[in-house]
Amino acid sequence: MGDKSRGLYGKFHIHIERTDGKSAPGEKHHGCDYFVLDLTCDPHAAPALRAYADSCEADYPQLAADLRAKLGQSS
Repeated sequence: MGDKSRGLYGKFHIHIERTDGKSAPGEKHHGCDYFVLDLTCDPHAAPALRAYADSCEADYPQLAADLRAKLGQSS
């Protein structure tokens, strides 16, 4: 079965740990679910990141600006 017909599946084995310690057991982000985007090779990643920047802009304007800068577009 090819990737185009598989849907969502565990493609990567990665360990994500927050630098602020909040992913530790008992903390706010322990057990959170994350989704990784490949900004280099995946043609769908940039539009997804742009949509995230648009969505978070009112609450996190600097994050939105940083994401757009990473994508090479102005805010």
